Amino acid sequence: MKIFGVIILIIVLAVGGYFGYQYYQKWQNNQKSNELKIMEVLEANQGIIIKLSTELAEIQKKVVGDTLKETIVIKEESPTYESKKEELIELKKDPVVNEEKIKVARIVFEDRIDEFQASPDKILINLGEGEEKIVIYEDKDGNLVSLESGITITRHRNVKEVIQDLQTGKTVEVVKTKDWNIKAGGYYSFDNSYGVIVSKGIINIKDYSLNVSLLIPDFKDFKLVVGGDVAYMVRDNIELAFGYNTDKEFYGALRFSF
Repeated sequence: MKIFGVIILIIVLAVGGYFGYQYYQKWQNNQKSNELKIMEVLEANQGIIIKLSTELAEIQKKVVGDTLKETIVIKEESPTYESKKEELIELKKDPVVNEEKIKVARIVFEDRIDEFQASPDKILINLGEGEEKIVIYEDKDGNLVSLESGITITRHRNVKEVIQDLQTGKTVEVVKTKDWNIKAGGYYSFDNSYGVIVSKGIINIKDYSLNVSLLIPDFKDFKLVVGGDVAYMVRDNIELAFGYNTDKEFYGALRFSF
């Protein structure tokens, strides 16, 4: 029973992981869709300004001709990397009194570090010899922000290229499944029994699948055994599977997909 419980747990985790992945993809696509809707409104209504507000910045976007013009103002009071670093330095001058404030400030500080590291675009701007250097980066919504407060950033982009990028970002990887997803082949159990296996795929994630199977170890009595397995597609239409059946046997199988 303990082994059967482990198999059930693996199946539950596989199903949960699959639907969790699908939910994340749906959420990500909704984020892309919102950005795309904004761009389409701006392109269709030349000159109008859309204002957005984030934790770090006030943002204005408008389209003139083929150009998307963005003005991003990093507010003075924004919890940027540099501002939180300075706050932590001050708080640590009296760590006992400021213990709780330090914990809160550190959470935000570490969030800024994670956002910066996850950013696909990072830009270092050198203001000149002996002058301060400014680092700007792209946040998760595609807006340029800075490590510093009180910075104004202006960006011009080709509106058609931005829309094309957002449309590309909406593409979701779809696993191609066959109409019936029926498979058949041979199996061998670790208790030295073997026979024919017929399976139905339930879930497919890339080259992996979760299946329910009927095993036929005895053609004379036409005995049927039910099993569940996880399979890997080794090449087109051919997969290797590993599972457990109601005869309390672990088995391996080589199958063809139809």
